[in-house]
Amino acid sequence: MRRSVYTICAAVGAALVMNMTACGSGAGNTSTEQTGETAVGAETTEAETAAETEQVDLNEVLEAVKDAYGSDYLPDTAIDETTLAQTFGIDSGLYEEFVGEMPAISTHVDTFLAVRAADGQGETVEELLNAYRNSQIESAVQYPMNMPKLKASKVVRYGDDVYFVMLGAYDDSTEDEDQLVAVYESRTQIGLDMIDSFYE
Repeated sequence: MRRSVYTICAAVGAALVMNMTACGSGAGNTSTEQTGETAVGAETTEAETAAETEQVDLNEVLEAVKDAYGSDYLPDTAIDETTLAQTFGIDSGLYEEFVGEMPAISTHVDTFLAVRAADGQGETVEELLNAYRNSQIESAVQYPMNMPKLKASKVVRYGDDVYFVMLGAYDDSTEDEDQLVAVYESRTQIGLDMIDSFYE
């Protein structure tokens, strides 16, 4: 009888040891899974951060805008640093890079300009481009046919990326300025929509 009691106690003890071992093993697996989830989360965060800091290629934007207008894209002369400073008032210390085109003939006004401002200078560049736009409208009395297109031009900013857009084929179907402004606004919007697609 006493031997049977010892046998039962030994069996119970062995079972307890096995349960404790199994529990310890299970706890280890849970910790590993949690660590794995944390690692995946960290990778996702890093990927999102990289996507947020990735810059838009201004040359790609220009080419996409050209494609959007096709033969109605009229600028044919690259804007250089001298023109950017003397015509638009944007000195080299205000930007990191830029790309733009305008007509070689001064009687035409179609222009595309993209400026990546220096850190924190986006608002300043935006103000300078708006000042340029306003000055062109004020001086358009010399070429009144350009007034509606100038009024339809737009300056838009995405952080430190600033754009000036005045594009689209000329329309001589009417002389009503309000109607022409509306027509040119719709044509300018083609470029604005293409630019916006790069920042969605």
